[in-house]
This record gives sequence, structure tokens and C-alpha cells, in this order.
Amino acid sequence: MNSLFVFLIGVLTLAAIYGALAMVLNLVAGWAGMWDLGVAGLVAVAAYSYILLTQTKVDGLWFSPGWPMAAGIVGAVVITALAALLIALPAIRLRGEYFLITTLAFAEVIHQIAVSETRLTRGTTGFSSIDRPFKDLVPAADYRLLLLGMAVAVAAAIYLLTNRLAKTPFVRLLRASRDNEAVARSLGKNVVRYRIITYVFAGGLIGVITPLYLWHVRSVVPSLFVSELTFVVWTALVIGGVASRKGPLIGAVLLIVCTELLTFLQGSAEYAQMLAATRPMILGLLLILVLRFRNEGLVSERSSFRLTERDLGSPITADRKRVNAK
Repeated sequence: MNSLFVFLIGVLTLAAIYGALAMVLNLVAGWAGMWDLGVAGLVAVAAYSYILLTQTKVDGLWFSPGWPMAAGIVGAVVITALAALLIALPAIRLRGEYFLITTLAFAEVIHQIAVSETRLTRGTTGFSSIDRPFKDLVPAADYRLLLLGMAVAVAAAIYLLTNRLAKTPFVRLLRASRDNEAVARSLGKNVVRYRIITYVFAGGLIGVITPLYLWHVRSVVPSLFVSELTFVVWTALVIGGVASRKGPLIGAVLLIVCTELLTFLQGSAEYAQMLAATRPMILGLLLILVLRFRNEGLVSERSSFRLTERDLGSPITADRKRVNAK
């Protein structure tokens, strides 16, 4: 395969991974109304959980049982869901910027632990040359295509799952409590419990997605889990359309393709710094253009839920009709 084709496969793989993360964030922030800045922290928990469970007797680590990859993924799902539960229990009653600051603080704490706890994470050295599944089934030169297929399959599965959830009473309740929590509570809905379930479920999904990210980058170091990761996922969500159904995936593909293709450009050493600065510039430019000319994103929530709202009525109205009928 020529270098351009290999590079494009890598870009599409990364776009599928970020698209899956954006759809998970949309479930939490778009539909449940919990403005979460802790995505990078949960991804770090999932990454270190997976890598520690699958490593075999690494010198200097106090825990490396050497589990199979499948068991490592299950362990990452469980541990990340538990971490999400630990965040949700004290923070879930907070709203708006208070919840946002709490989740950001959690992500920074996880990052500092990853840097300083060398017997647990190997500090800034981290892990490299991570084993990848099914590597013996295809030639090494074709493995990128297999990884792309796995990333697309996971992104498609999460899209189908979230698209199905969007039509359920569970998500209608989340959207109703997001828009008017007082009315949802007055109808006897336990809003806090539903939000905790949503946040823990999102943590479990991140545990499924993160191993794909590790197989793509083939390393685990603290610098992978800085706030930039969270901001890229958020930018993809805003560009695609917060609370829409297809928007997060569309926004992630557009954003990653536009930013990553620039890294393929060749330039002299004197322009290297300028080329390195183009990625955040494009992130900001795309965000400004969308917020200026289409502030609901490329796909709006209204258009995504038009049929659902027309057929079923708004969530709160439907609940009121059921109460009045009794």
C-alpha cells in the first residue's frame, strides 16, 4: 500500500473512534444535560485498566496478571463504569458549570496519577508496542484495514444502540428532565437515578471504545489523556449537532478528516512550527463557523426527533396525558 492510502486508513480509523466517543458524550451531555469535561479521564481509566490487565509480569508494576485481550476489554468496561459511578454519586446533583468543573477536576486528578504513580502506570514512560488482536490472521501490511473495520463496526454498533435508545421512554425522560427538571420531578420521576444510570452506562461504552484507540496509537502514556482529547470530542459534537442522532458521527468525521489531513503536508523545517499550529486553528475555525451560521450544528435536535415528537408528543406532554388519564 502506498503511503497516502495508509495515511487515509489511519485518519478514517481515528475518525470512527472519535465518532464513537462523540456519540457517547451526546448521550450524557446532549440528552441527559450533564455537561461533562471528564471524557479524557474516563478514557485514561479504561486505557490503563486494559493495559495493566493484559500485561504479563512487567518489572516495577505491582499488578500485571496477563489476562487475554477479551478479558482485558471486559475488565476495562467494568472498571471504567465503576469509576463513572464514583464520579456520579457526589457530582450528579450538581448542574451546569458546577458539574462541568467537577468532571474536569476528576480528569486532571487521573492525569496526575498517571504521571506520578510509576508502580501503577510506569509514569511518563508508559507502555509501548501494544499487542493487537487478530494480528496473525492478516499480513502486517494489511492490519490497518482490519483495524479500520473493527473501528467502523464499533462506531456502527454504538450508533445503532444510541439511535434505538433515542426512541425509548428512557431518553425521552432524560430530555424532559434536561429541559424542565421541576416538571419531571413533579410527575414522580427519579431524575437523579436515571442520570446516574446514564453516566455509568456511558463509562462502560468508553471502556469498549478505548482499546481500539490503544491499538491505533500502539502506546499508553499520560500525554494521550490531556484535556485536548475532551475538547476535540466536544468540538466534534458541537459541529455535528448537540442532542441530534447522526450529528456526533458526522461532526467527528468532518473534524478529524479536516485536521489530520494537514499532517500529511510536507514542509521545510522553518515552517514545521506553523504546520503544527494549524490543527488547533482549524478546530477553532470550524467551531466559529458552525456557531455563527448554524448554531444548532450540522444536524439539529429538532430535525432528528421530528418524527418521534410528532408521533408520540413531547416527553412531558405524554407523561401529563398518562397522569390525566388515570
